[in-house]
Amino acid sequence: MVCFDLTPVVGCILLRGSSRLDFLQRMSTGDLRGMQADEGRFTVLTTPIGRMVDWLIVLARPDALLLLGSAGARAKTARWLRKHIFFNDDVLVEEFDTAVIGLFDEPTLVAEWSGNNLPAQPLSYVAENGRLLMRAPAALGNGYWLIGEPELRARFPLEPASAWEAYRVRCAYPAFPNEISEEYLPLEAGLWSAVSFSKGCYTGQEVLARMESRGQIAKKLCALRAESELVSGERLLHEGAPVGQVTSAVGEIGLGYVRTPWCEVNKQLETPQGTRVWITALVRV
Repeated sequence: MVCFDLTPVVGCILLRGSSRLDFLQRMSTGDLRGMQADEGRFTVLTTPIGRMVDWLIVLARPDALLLLGSAGARAKTARWLRKHIFFNDDVLVEEFDTAVIGLFDEPTLVAEWSGNNLPAQPLSYVAENGRLLMRAPAALGNGYWLIGEPELRARFPLEPASAWEAYRVRCAYPAFPNEISEEYLPLEAGLWSAVSFSKGCYTGQEVLARMESRGQIAKKLCALRAESELVSGERLLHEGAPVGQVTSAVGEIGLGYVRTPWCEVNKQLETPQGTRVWITALVRV
């Protein structure tokens, strides 16, 4: 079993009020219409020029929307949402403290916690005794997130934070502030599943729609492998010219944004020190 304490990583916000779903629909990139009470969907809050404020998992609860975003961006995200509430919106934004535990590769223990009532699809969830058991995003493999009272953290043999960082980099799962920030757009980060091109207007839509229709994505997030240790923040070169930058690194693997003309699987790049680096995949979440 692999257990991660995601509480310092995942920031939780509750949206209450009768117009909460309509509000988030117009504020974010994903199509949230028709959400069911056991369903989760991805969406992104973006600036008017399409830059990422935060990437969210939205869980529809009977009386609220639970937003699972980045702990480091939670206060900013809450301010961003409050700033855009209109006078006729019935919406209340609450920052919500809870424990989030990542459980991977241990279906027996997870089944015990849920009474064998396991959520079947990624981002779907079951609720019992004030806790939620959510199927983890598909990019993270066979796992679940258990969301509930802070005391849950004492009941599991939790791995250190460095182990979670290594796990999510191996899975090519982007995170704030390394890959998710106002420096980048969701299509550059590979968050296609969080962006709708058929819904009505939302903040940043014009920029993202133009990028998609014209195929003009300046850079893309890539999974990387190097012949020796990578360093987060170091430049990536091709024939001496800068073409990208490492955003996360754990040993010889990493993530990084690379300019689109050089985004090919097995493409060889190098660091300024001459370390060879290969693109192993283009991130798509």
